[in-house]
Amino acid sequence: MRYRFQAPLTKKPVPPTQQNPRKVVTGTSLEATGHAEIPAPDLGAEEGSSYVAPTTNPPVEQVPELSSPYQRSVAYARMMNDSSVDVSVRAWKTPVLGAEFFVDPYSDSPLDTEVAQFIWSNLAGGLESPLLESLQDILHMCEDGYSVMEKVYENREWTPPTNAGDPTGQTQPSGSSFRNAKVYTMLDSLGFRPTNTINDIQYDNNGKLVQLTQGAIQADHSVKDVDIKAEKLLVFTLNRKGSDITGKSMLRTAYPHWYYKTHFYKIDAIQKERHGIGVPRGKLLAGYSENDKVALRNMLRNLRTNEESFIMQTPNVEIDFAEMKGHLVDVIASAEHHSNMILLNVMATFLGLGAGTHGSGGSRAVGSTQSDMFMKSLKFIAEYICQVINNDVIPELVVYNYKTTNFPQMKVRNVGETRDLQMLASGLANLIAQGGITMDLPTEQWMRRTFDMPAKQAGVAAYQPPTREVIQVTGTQPSTTQGNGHSTDTTAQKGNVKPENPTTGQGNVGKPPSAQ
Repeated sequence: MRYRFQAPLTKKPVPPTQQNPRKVVTGTSLEATGHAEIPAPDLGAEEGSSYVAPTTNPPVEQVPELSSPYQRSVAYARMMNDSSVDVSVRAWKTPVLGAEFFVDPYSDSPLDTEVAQFIWSNLAGGLESPLLESLQDILHMCEDGYSVMEKVYENREWTPPTNAGDPTGQTQPSGSSFRNAKVYTMLDSLGFRPTNTINDIQYDNNGKLVQLTQGAIQADHSVKDVDIKAEKLLVFTLNRKGSDITGKSMLRTAYPHWYYKTHFYKIDAIQKERHGIGVPRGKLLAGYSENDKVALRNMLRNLRTNEESFIMQTPNVEIDFAEMKGHLVDVIASAEHHSNMILLNVMATFLGLGAGTHGSGGSRAVGSTQSDMFMKSLKFIAEYICQVINNDVIPELVVYNYKTTNFPQMKVRNVGETRDLQMLASGLANLIAQGGITMDLPTEQWMRRTFDMPAKQAGVAAYQPPTREVIQVTGTQPSTTQGNGHSTDTTAQKGNVKPENPTTGQGNVGKPPSAQ
């Protein structure tokens, strides 16, 4: 539970964020000794740049509706009103949002365990908004190409839930001296900074991010330009190239298919409206006037299929409906093609199997193969989010509050590995059954780590499941089996038990009176 205080809590000043917390200097006098014949590298020398040069100068978007960040945001908002686009985006996000994120301690030592508990307590329950909301903000990189979060720190009290001095990690009573509350420097929030409010991004000569300028919208709806240093930012980029943090939106590659699909549906509506009654055809007879010509033209133009459509025919005109020759263009088939391409854009074509009106479908094996690749792509996204947090958040939280550089790691599970674990378990079972693997302690510990199971505790007796016992009824001999495994006892019933009053198909003979 978070506690808010009227006055700021006192604590030693937060170390400057300009110093990389993953490179904290401990003051050791020991130096690593390498091969004497290999010259030492130039320390800190970076001459090139990872900044990506635009293909044109200035860069020009070929689609006018996507030429500026504001126009892209408007176009992408319109695209999200399409069912195929919305489903593809939600299908891409949902497995990541439903995955299980956790913090893995650096080691099993009491201090490292407490550090991991502190990190998880801050991220999962100590932010201004739930962690899932922050994940949703991060996943806006799907639509925008990148997502920017600002780290906001505060001083706050926190009580370790376990005793760091107890090697067993047992929870101590609330009055124990090992559970004193302390003031920690913790994350107050991960503030989302919408990409359509970012006006400028600055890089150094090597292409590293220096700062960005945001047009921050104030409470009175005015806009204030704010410079945010890179050290305060968390940047998540989709399809990153070099140092360009803006990435590439997934909606950009779906835009052509959404555009054509939208227009195909319009054509289909016009086609059904106009051709539902056929193509109207008029003929001017001898003696027609100019007014008859104008009236006929308007009449033919305004004919529509509805419950009140009619024609008032004059003596000087004839009206009929021309028979359509050939086949009309099936625009629905084209629209379905582009819907499938929108799903293919996120590798989720298995969602469209059997959904078409033209017999489109696929086998279960095809859908399983497609979904496996889809989930592996999302496993990459989930692990990418963890690596950014492990690189830019957790080290700061640790060095601000503990005198250690043993950083825990945020990890993720239950996304994209189910099929791999099933195949691995089947393979291991076959190897063990055939004697190809000896189940010693290191092998079992590796298997437990691979399947995300607790490590085997030394000195703890293994659980032995009860063995199956053969229960025989008095007077009944166990049946013998042939070499093929079939029983030779023709009188034995299921479970090798003979009923005392077997029925012979004679009605209620042998049944209790209540069942007769």
